[in-house]
Amino acid sequence: MSEDNAITAEKAALRQAQMNKRDAIPAPMRLLAGHAVMGEPYWSILGANLPKPGGVIATYVAMRSEFDPGLLVMRLVNLGYRIAVPRITREGLAFHQVKNAAELEEGPFGTRQPKASAPILKPDLFLAPLLAFDDEGYRLGYGKAYYDRAFAAHPQAKRVGLAFAAQRMDRVPREAHDVPLHAVLAVET
Repeated sequence: MSEDNAITAEKAALRQAQMNKRDAIPAPMRLLAGHAVMGEPYWSILGANLPKPGGVIATYVAMRSEFDPGLLVMRLVNLGYRIAVPRITREGLAFHQVKNAAELEEGPFGTRQPKASAPILKPDLFLAPLLAFDDEGYRLGYGKAYYDRAFAAHPQAKRVGLAFAAQRMDRVPREAHDVPLHAVLAVET
């Protein structure tokens, strides 16, 4: 087995374990994390990566037990930021402007995504979901490399992961296409 195939296999094996670990965090604790991320030290870490008001924050709509960025997004909207949410396309992720949840529709893999007719925006900052992360900023996603390709397509944009501290690993296995995050807001639960 080549080194790349070994890393791919290692990541695949880790995904279910990391999903189980995240699923084991009680729902009330996950909800509290969504509030805690707006306090210190998380807000200062995010603030160091925020564009100027009016900039575009590319975020996601949480599914299953993912860290829910909803409250944080509402605060960012109130501060004057524009919000973009990914739509899955043949080419990868396209980030469309969203002004409220009513503009979303069902998407693949259990996602909620903007309508194709919504304006496409160029992200200044990504708020990224993840299954695991390490202290070097590498993340383990769901295995389709959607976010790594989006990061590569928008190299000027800052990349911040949203996570529960329990998702931290000593070292996330990495491949050549993996792009590290600038920061991870890892909230204790």
